[in-house]
Amino acid sequence: MMISRFKGSLLLSAIGDALGWMTEFERDRSSLSEKFGVNKIDQFYDWEKQVGGRYYGFIDRIKGGSYSDDTQLSFAVARSIKENGDIDNELFSKIELADWLYYARGGGRTIKVAANKIQRKSAKWNTNFFNFKIGDNKIDYRDCGANGAAMRILPIALSNIGNSENIKKNIFTNSIITHGHGRAIIGALVYGNAINQVFNYTKDDFDTLDFLTDFGKNIRNNLTLDFNEINGIAEWLEKWNSSWVINFETHYSEIIEEVHLQLQGLFKAIRDETPYKKVLSDLGCFRNETKGSGTATVLAGLYLFLINYNKPLDGIINAVNSLGSDTDSIAAFTGGLFGSLYGDSIIPEKWMEIQDRKYLEKTGENLFNINQGNGSTATFNLNAITNGIDELNKDNLNVDDSFSFQPLGLGKVVNIERQPVLTKGKYALIVDIDFELGQTCRFSKVCEGSVENIYKNVFKKNSTEILTLAENKLSEEGLTVLKTLLDDISNGYSNSIILSEDVLIVLKKVFKTGFITPTPPDG
Repeated sequence: MMISRFKGSLLLSAIGDALGWMTEFERDRSSLSEKFGVNKIDQFYDWEKQVGGRYYGFIDRIKGGSYSDDTQLSFAVARSIKENGDIDNELFSKIELADWLYYARGGGRTIKVAANKIQRKSAKWNTNFFNFKIGDNKIDYRDCGANGAAMRILPIALSNIGNSENIKKNIFTNSIITHGHGRAIIGALVYGNAINQVFNYTKDDFDTLDFLTDFGKNIRNNLTLDFNEINGIAEWLEKWNSSWVINFETHYSEIIEEVHLQLQGLFKAIRDETPYKKVLSDLGCFRNETKGSGTATVLAGLYLFLINYNKPLDGIINAVNSLGSDTDSIAAFTGGLFGSLYGDSIIPEKWMEIQDRKYLEKTGENLFNINQGNGSTATFNLNAITNGIDELNKDNLNVDDSFSFQPLGLGKVVNIERQPVLTKGKYALIVDIDFELGQTCRFSKVCEGSVENIYKNVFKKNSTEILTLAENKLSEEGLTVLKTLLDDISNGYSNSIILSEDVLIVLKKVFKTGFITPTPPDG
């Protein structure tokens, strides 16, 4: 069924992202073995990562199957697609992208800067020009050619399967919100067109060289746009061309020719059975300066798909274990292509624990319905207040509390953790939320105060609530025992902060739920 291919594409893209995120920063096999106890990653493991920088850093404890920013932003794009398959770039830029910063996991520098800069009142989706510094180097928006656009546009391609013009227009306009270099934009367009072309085949009639021949033959047409016909692009072009070293149209045409030559190289490599690591190296996937390139990583994913088209799991695993490359994005591209060809039936049991699997399936179904003319989209108030963030900023949340956050709606707090950071008088607050729509997110915030004092205050507040709940459910003797228990826990607090809070959570649930009165025995 066609719907299986929509779901499979999103699922295997997320699976590739989750597996590749684990290996993204590993140097070599020994590094991998030291961290995971294996020399090759082909399944999910729990792992840890230091995040937040030197002075405000904390340990992100990552559950096996968790995905990174690639999938988070794919969801954000999917929610921004209208019933006709067009993307609402105002919604994506001003709400989805801006608010993503609150729960971002693994995001790169460019995409985070873009998400921050779009919050300027003067910035619109087509005028989000910015610059930032890396060391002593000033980076301009027009220099940003990484894969942060390509990694999120899969939903645009899926909702417009069979309509290459819509794919081209919508991917271009969405890409320029965050990236201004031709390699970022064209990389996204190459991936979207590859997904579209895969749907022309079934797994039984797919032929690697035929696919690549047709793809290369049509690539110039599929990447060339009439910029005057796209709303909002004239203003963007004028700004892009102002005070810059090259005209955008010239720059864009040069990248098209660059990609055309690279596709010819892929054809030759497939014909000559060139080892995939040599091909990835030739594309620049292992060089620090080019490893995140929008075109290089997409073409790497395409190559791994093509040479493993009849061994889909091997293709994804090879991407995941191409250490030193941008493994999460390349594996996500590879997975998205395989899912588009094979559907979700090829996913092994060990990969079924991907984070938010049901929401991925639901999103795939909705994109299929949009493609078929039967889709529906959510509506958002661009000026709505995200109350959950106010409570997060005040560290005023408890487990089981409701959490309201646009654009994800209503959720529930499922876990809270606080960690000390290097800067004195501050701590990291980490809060996990399950949203009713099906997505789970981890929010983090650096707060004022010490972890120990904050936990003591939380303990005191929860203890008072528990005693109030228990008053009508325990005898006087039982209430005295409970008070003594809470005092004992409080006195030993510094030795068992996490355990103490776990005990409070259990007790609170017990007294809120009530007790089952035992049935007296007969006679």
